[in-house]
Amino acid sequence: MPSPAKRATGPGRRPAPRVDHTAFAGARAIAAWWVVCSHSADWLFSVLPELSWLAPMAHTGLAVDVFFVLNGYTIARAYLDRRWTWPAYGRYLRNRVARLYPAHVAVLLAFVLLCVGGAMVGVPTDDGAFPPIGLLAEFTLTRAWFGDALWWNPPAWSLSAQFLAFILFPVIAFAFRGRMRGPVPVIALAIGLVCATTIAAAVAPSAMNGMAPPAVRVLCCFTLGICVAEWTAALPATRRAAWVAAGGAVGLVMAAIALEPGAPRAWAAITFAGIIVGGLAVASPRSTAVLRSRPARFLGQLSFSTYLVHVFVLILLAKVITPSAVDGMPLLLRAPIIPVWFGTILAASWLLHTLVEVPWHRRLAAPRTSRVIQADGSATGA
Repeated sequence: MPSPAKRATGPGRRPAPRVDHTAFAGARAIAAWWVVCSHSADWLFSVLPELSWLAPMAHTGLAVDVFFVLNGYTIARAYLDRRWTWPAYGRYLRNRVARLYPAHVAVLLAFVLLCVGGAMVGVPTDDGAFPPIGLLAEFTLTRAWFGDALWWNPPAWSLSAQFLAFILFPVIAFAFRGRMRGPVPVIALAIGLVCATTIAAAVAPSAMNGMAPPAVRVLCCFTLGICVAEWTAALPATRRAAWVAAGGAVGLVMAAIALEPGAPRAWAAITFAGIIVGGLAVASPRSTAVLRSRPARFLGQLSFSTYLVHVFVLILLAKVITPSAVDGMPLLLRAPIIPVWFGTILAASWLLHTLVEVPWHRRLAAPRTSRVIQADGSATGA
């Protein structure tokens, strides 16, 4: 299979130009830590009430839509024009499982140990937070297929929805092939996807966050990422695209601050996520130097592990550093809580990435047949 940078995208279409996608690493890092801040807000504000002015922006989950669109974009650039056979589909699914499953299972087992250990020492758990049937749904990556429950590892709800999108991707690719060539049908489909998730949030909002039901939300964002990949495939890199991405980021932040959960927020999340990914896809390297810096790339490489492990770390931190323990302390003595919070989550992310995510992906992934470009700019086997 030709590399994504050289693949032809259909009759009459120019080959996709070679674009530096390492800026996606910085985008992943920012999105992951926005999610961390959102989930940390209640605890952080309880021990550091001086930060409570950040509450309007912190209590939101809009950053994850950037992940969903970016996943669709990355998979499309690697696999959209692949000639699918059952062996090829098997290798593709094996690689997707190898990417998601090891870190997910490791954190899930940590939650099991936490639950069992708490029961042994008499520490109660939240009612309904660790149901046995939920454990089965987590291990089979089917939690979000039929509902929106938040149990065991709450952030992992998106993994099951993403896995469903990965399973269905060859069907989506077949629908694109020969039918979605050219800007008009791609833009029409993109508008339809935005409308679909907005209507779903209005008609059947998720009890989890007021957005569209998880499977609908992720599938729409994932397919929008494919549209973005098709739309930008033959566009040249330009500095102005970075301003487009920056405008999308500002729009996402403003939506988080100003919009209540529901249809308007669902519309804003998928729309601005698509703008961010589309802008970064064709932004020139010089215009995205900050997102491509070594710290940003490092945090981007850890972003998946950060996303999975941070709630587990927060539970432990909340048990050790309680509001009653720091009540009455001056700000100077409470301020180190911030670097402790950041450093602990970062250390846990690095350990999960280094000891589980990377080595187990290498063990489980299908043998390399070609090299494809990942969202963080690294190459891996297809």
